[in-house]
Amino acid sequence: MNFLKRSHFLFISCTLFFVIPFVNAAYPEKPIRIMVGWSAGGGTDSAARLVAKYLTKQLGVPVIVENRDGASGMIASELVANATPDGYTIQYTSADSHSINPHLFPNIRYDSIKDFVPIGVLGYFPNVLIVRSDFGVQTLDELLAKVRANPGKTTFGTWGIGSGGHVRMAAISVAAKVDFLHVPFKGAGPALQAVVAGQIDAMIIPAALAKPQALAGKIRILAIETPERYELVPDVKTYKEQGLPIKLDLWHGLFAPKGTPKAIVDKLNAALNTGLSDPEAQAEIARLGIVRNIVGDGGSSAAKVYLDGENVRWGEVIKAAKITMQ
Repeated sequence: MNFLKRSHFLFISCTLFFVIPFVNAAYPEKPIRIMVGWSAGGGTDSAARLVAKYLTKQLGVPVIVENRDGASGMIASELVANATPDGYTIQYTSADSHSINPHLFPNIRYDSIKDFVPIGVLGYFPNVLIVRSDFGVQTLDELLAKVRANPGKTTFGTWGIGSGGHVRMAAISVAAKVDFLHVPFKGAGPALQAVVAGQIDAMIIPAALAKPQALAGKIRILAIETPERYELVPDVKTYKEQGLPIKLDLWHGLFAPKGTPKAIVDKLNAALNTGLSDPEAQAEIARLGIVRNIVGDGGSSAAKVYLDGENVRWGEVIKAAKITMQ
């Protein structure tokens, strides 16, 4: 090996030995931003702030939530997709932006599979199917029978076209072969109030929001999307118990931009899993109404396999239901 070649070899070796390990070992050295695509105070934002709190404890630097709301989470997603992949700009989001939007918006400006590296999955907010109290049905079977007898006449409220409520309604419609009349609202709150007021017949909503209205006798809860009965509403049967084995949960998770070094992703993943295993964190998760869902071994690779499958699953539901944003 001549002098020039030997010098070049030594330079590259020293660079690999000193620079790359130093970058990964030193992380994090400054505050980390978690981008959230929905406004402050909502369910996704509340969960993101819980995650930020426990990442801060584990990593020793401030982890700050920034809300970049709008376009069903797409503004924040695009920002993170184009961010420097150094672990200092990451995203907390839900299935809406990564498993649903890609199948609804033809001009979406990010690839939810290729432009992100999953850090980990937190879980999901379990939703329940409700009807107005005077609708005259007591069970899921009775509701579906009534819809079949009057196709296209039973109104189903959601918080918008392409929303989590809409795709869940579509999944039920396809699985049960029924035809609801979709009535989109500007938010879950207005839709719920319309059910309470008897203006629409049914909707899907987080169990934590439905329970007070059910206890007051203003609505009736017919089914919950969890695999087993949920402690918040223990008397409510699952869809599977009632003969409709359908999966409706919409995940929440943490992502980094593509190209983020594996050592950084692994460090964030370990901080997420360790932080959320704390009993105090578990109590806060329960208070928010979140069901913790540890996918596989809890690692980033297992999260990717799961999330890739979710992208396919919801794409098939949307295609079968012929949901469009027109």
